[in-house]
Formats: sequence, structure tokens, C-alpha cells
Amino acid sequence: MQRNRTILILLTASLFVIGLTDLLHAQAFVEGKVVDADNGQPLQGAHIFLSGTTIGTYADRSGHFVLRYVPAGSYRITVSMIGYERMVRNMGVAGGDRLSIELSLTPVIYEMEEINVDHLGRKWRRNLARFEELFLGMSANADSVTILNPEVLRFDTNFWGRLSAEALAPLQIVNKALGYEITYYLYEFKHTGPTTFWDGEPLFKEMTPSDPLEQFVWEFNRYKAFHGSIRHFWLSVLEDRVEEEGFRIYRVWEPMFPGQRNHRVKVSTENLVSPGEKNYLKEVRFSRSLEIIYMHEEEDRRYLEWANERHRGLRGSQVSWLELTGRFITVDKSGEIVEPYGAIQRGYFGFHRLADLTPREYRPDDFFNSANR
Repeated sequence: MQRNRTILILLTASLFVIGLTDLLHAQAFVEGKVVDADNGQPLQGAHIFLSGTTIGTYADRSGHFVLRYVPAGSYRITVSMIGYERMVRNMGVAGGDRLSIELSLTPVIYEMEEINVDHLGRKWRRNLARFEELFLGMSANADSVTILNPEVLRFDTNFWGRLSAEALAPLQIVNKALGYEITYYLYEFKHTGPTTFWDGEPLFKEMTPSDPLEQFVWEFNRYKAFHGSIRHFWLSVLEDRVEEEGFRIYRVWEPMFPGQRNHRVKVSTENLVSPGEKNYLKEVRFSRSLEIIYMHEEEDRRYLEWANERHRGLRGSQVSWLELTGRFITVDKSGEIVEPYGAIQRGYFGFHRLADLTPREYRPDDFFNSANR
């Protein structure tokens, strides 16, 4: 009896070690050094992070840094330091990679205008309210999201109905619905007509809960935000689990003559995805637009107001559309579209903004997966 118990313990431990080894092999390890571009001196305190993740660190006295447990994918590695021009570099990471890179920052002197919110008038405040709706979103989660330093924002509304924004410093954002503090380096923001484009580098940091109940609420809200999201969709496509995860995909043709209905044909993943240049990348091609229906959750009333729709779509579902801006897009293993403006998101995907965004490495907790079965 004792011998059998010992064998069981050893077998369980072996399986745990094997599983842990497989997990570590699937992660990458990135180390490097940050130096001054003019004199080659190490830059202690330089901030290095991977855009859209919680993965970040600071350079030590010798300028050295290490980013551990990086999932395979295509990233923008961002380096910033006061007195230097921010640097952004594209970086591809395969599972098990051990990368070593040297990054150099160029000294720069910024002549920044005085930042004082008391000197910003009513027009600026109206533009801020509009920016927050477009950037943070109008979902229930957006009610609990705050930009702590909005005074760094400057807006341009030279053309009627248009809004562009720039940030004189990184935006400091708190999302109390999902439990994240976000530092957002806004690169570009433009809104024209029904379309909003923005690009930037967010760094997520998990907040410390005040009690177990708050942690539970955050986990539940993260779970809800992830499911039905565009990242959830792409991961289901890459893993060939579209139907199992609750999605249906259709190719849609606009009618040629008035009074005709849209022509819809169901699409399978093998007709969408082909191998990319790297083993952690896939190319996605389709003509016209894709209609994506998520069957496990109905549309929020706020979405109907946002979309100016009187009636819900298919009962118990959420409907989105994707259109390519080029011949194809590239999707990495984390479900991220590599090209910043590679696809236009409409419908429910377009409704979700920063307030509903989870870090790229986030995956739902097993507790919620088991509870959902």
C-alpha cells in the first residue's frame, strides 16, 4: 500500500515537472543592454516593456535587463527614459528563444509647454469627454476607468466631425473594473466620421485587491471582457476551435441591386489561415468582409445605443464585422494582429475599446472555464 502511494506521488511529480518543462520551453527569454547612442554609456533606470502586456522591467547599473517568460509572438519592445527619445522596435519571439539585443537611446531636449489643467477651457473639456468615449469606450467597464493625467492631452478639431489627439506624456490610466493600472504611450489618435484609428504602446500592471471579493470581481470581469473579444476570436481561429468557442464566421457580399439581401456564406478556418513567415505567425486572407457571430452572449443595451440600433441581432449573440485594409493580415500566437491598421473592426468588436482590453498574455482562469462547462 505504502509502495503504491509512493509510486503515485512520484508519477504525479514527474507529470508536473514534464508539464512545467513544456511550459518553460514555450516561453522565451529576452535579455539585453540599453546604452546612450552618443557615447555608448549604460543607461541605468531605462524602462523596457513589451507593448500590450504586463511584461516590463528596468535596466540595472550596467544597463542590463531581462524579460522572462515571454510567450511566442510578434511584439513591439519599447524603451523610455527621461532626457532621451523613446525607442520602439519590432521583435519576433519563437517558443524557447533566448534572445540578446542591444538598444540605444538618443539624447533629446524637449521644450514642453506648461501643463496646467486650470488653463484648459471648455472646448478642451468637451473634446476630452469625446476622446474618452472613443478611446476608453462606452461599455459598463468604461464607467470604472479614469485617466489620471488628462491635462497632457491636446486636441485638434480643424475639420467638422473630426478629432485628433496627442499626448505630451504617457497617459496614466486606472481600470477599476478589470483591476489594471495602464501606462499608455499614445502614438496616434484620429476619429473621422464613423471610424476611429489609434495606435500606441500600453503597459499593464495588475492592481492589488483590497480583499478576496475584489479579486474575484476582477477575475470575473476579465473573463467576461476576454470572451467574445477579437483576441478570443483569433485564438479560436488559430487553435481551430471556432465552433467550440462559440463563434460562427460568414463571408458577406453587399447586394448588387436595391432591395436585395446580403449574400452570406459560412467560412471554415482552413479557408482563412495559411502559414506565415515564422512558425509563430499566420497569414489571414479574405475578400469583401467577414461577419463574425459570437453565440455565447447577447448584445449589451449600451451597444444598441452606441450603434444607434433599435433592435438586437440574433437572439443571445453578438455580431461583428472585419474588413481588410490590404491583401492580408498577419496574426501571431497571442491572437494579435501584427499590422496596427490591418483590419477595420465594426459591430461588437468596434464597440469594445481600452476599457475592455486585457493584456496579451491573459487567458481565462481554469476556475471560470470549469464553471462555464
